[in-house]
Amino acid sequence: MTSPLRGLFSLASFVGDDVPRLADDEIHPEELAHVRHAVATRRAEFATARLCVKRGFAAMGVAPTPLLPAADGSPKWPDGVVGSITHTRDYCAVVLGREPPLRALGVDVETVRALESGVVELILTARERAWLYSSERRSARSLEEETLLFFSAKEAFYKCQYPLTRRMLDFKDVELDLPPQDGRFFVTVQKRDWPRVVARLGGRFAFVGGRVLCGVELAA
Repeated sequence: MTSPLRGLFSLASFVGDDVPRLADDEIHPEELAHVRHAVATRRAEFATARLCVKRGFAAMGVAPTPLLPAADGSPKWPDGVVGSITHTRDYCAVVLGREPPLRALGVDVETVRALESGVVELILTARERAWLYSSERRSARSLEEETLLFFSAKEAFYKCQYPLTRRMLDFKDVELDLPPQDGRFFVTVQKRDWPRVVARLGGRFAFVGGRVLCGVELAA
C-alpha cells in the first residue's frame, strides 16, 4: 500500500512508514548500541525508523550502512543521500532522496490533538494567531487541526533547513502562509541574516486518518 506521504514529495526516491515495534535484533549492532538503555517506546521508534531506512537504502541501491545520530542528534546520512524521519503515536515514517536532484527535505507527522494554550503561545506569531481567529480563515478544518498544521509545517521546514544551515530556529522565528488552494503552505524565516536559499520554502500537507502530514523539499 502506498504511503499517504508519497503525495507530499515530488523528488523523493523512497517513502516508507510502519507501526513502531521493538526490533533490537533486526537493526545494526551500532544502532542498537545507541539506544540499548532507552525505554521501550524510544527503542521501538528508533528501530522501526532504521528498518524503514534499510528498506529505502535497498530500494535506492545504497549499500547497507548503520544510520547513527550526529552529536546534535540529527541523522548522519550517507554521502549522496538526504532524508528525514518522523514519528508520532503508533506511526513512524522515513523519506529519502538522492542529492541531486534534492538538496534537502523534511517530514513531520502529528496525531491530531488539542495543544495546551501555553504551547500554542510558543508556536504562533501574532499575525498567525490573528489569522487563525479571524473571518479570513475559511476552512472546513477545526481550529484544533489548523493550529496543529502550523506546528507540523514548521517542524518539517526546520528539518529541511537544518542540514544546510546547522542553525537553530524557534517557532516564532518563522511564519506560515496558507494560500487559498488547499494542500500547500509557505514558510518564511523572520530573521534578516538567514541564508537566502532556505529563507522561504514551500511545502505540502494532508490530513489522513486522524493525523496531519507535512513535507518540505528543496531541489538541488
